[in-house]
Amino acid sequence: MTRLLNVYMNKNKVGVLKEKNGKTFSFSYDHNSKSFISLSMKSLDKEYDDKVVRPFLENLLPEGKIIDYIAKVHLVSKNNPFSLLSKIGEDCAGAISFTNNDVFVSQPLNYLPKDDFLSLLENNEKGLSYYKKGMRLSLAGAQDKISLLIKDGNYYLPSFDNPSTHIVKFNSPNFPSLLINEFFVTKLANKLKISVSLIDYINEPYPHLIIERYDRSNNLRIHQEDFCQILSVRPHNKYQKEGGPSFKNIVEIINKDLSNPALNIINLSRILIFNYLIGNCDYHSKNISVLYKDDLNLSPFYDLLSTYIYDDLSKDMAMSINKIYNIDLITKEDIIKEFDSWGIHGKNMFSLIMKEFNNIIPIAKSIVNDTKYHQTELLKIVDIIEKNYNKII
Repeated sequence: MTRLLNVYMNKNKVGVLKEKNGKTFSFSYDHNSKSFISLSMKSLDKEYDDKVVRPFLENLLPEGKIIDYIAKVHLVSKNNPFSLLSKIGEDCAGAISFTNNDVFVSQPLNYLPKDDFLSLLENNEKGLSYYKKGMRLSLAGAQDKISLLIKDGNYYLPSFDNPSTHIVKFNSPNFPSLLINEFFVTKLANKLKISVSLIDYINEPYPHLIIERYDRSNNLRIHQEDFCQILSVRPHNKYQKEGGPSFKNIVEIINKDLSNPALNIINLSRILIFNYLIGNCDYHSKNISVLYKDDLNLSPFYDLLSTYIYDDLSKDMAMSINKIYNIDLITKEDIIKEFDSWGIHGKNMFSLIMKEFNNIIPIAKSIVNDTKYHQTELLKIVDIIEKNYNKII
């Protein structure tokens, strides 16, 4: 048996996704398509097979318990990305949408009353399912979150016609400081002139983050894809130790396909050192994306956290630095050698970025002073920054 799904970028049909016998996927571009959906599928006159298509699809989907909720509500297998995207694929990361429809009737805004939004937060706090039928959304990653269209202070559920504008991240009962952690380090990155999404932390009645989507503008979706999609790596292999991409793999794509390789490599160098300084050991290639806006460049950075403050989490970096994973063993020389392996002058790049970050500790302390919540945990991050900074300065 063969099933088909239409694939759109905004409202332009770009191709057809095919599932054969519930086992294998293929993708072909529409003969009118002028845009490719992935750097792994650039040729518009070729049919792509399961080896390339499956990783692209799987990396659009959420992980963890939210995928269980979605599968249960829609009575589909959580292991079948085709079935899942047929139900929730109207509003994915980037400009891509999946739909069974060929003809579209204009869709009105689907208002989400404030009480209903608060019930989503409450259900999450109680460990209950917050996913409701009608939520056509697909957000990759393990952290619990939903996408919403926020307009004039009101919340709406996104649809094919009405793209989401924001991501709402929910509190984690196991890591109650996780949200303020992300808020803090994202604000710190912004102060250091690292490109990040606009983010707001709200504590009442339940903690949550509201993050403005950089892949949306004026009711249009802007295409993006992460480096697991680009390199055809399935999400369960996203860590370098498990077959996932390395920094050098990302640099190779930057040099081959992106519009301004020099600038993008500087930005990648910045995020490498920044993550080292804050103790972010979970920064894998799904957290680095290419944004198709005017030209192809690295997107703003996202999912920034200090994982080091949590004793139960690994101290191994998701991507090695000079082939070393344990963050406590990484030295200044390792960072320079890692940069050298990219084909750049490592010592000059290191000096450039450390000069940009020379005020990171006082800036971090000032953000803590301005933050009302979880200051003890945030000061632990400052201590990590200070320790790592002094180690490599």
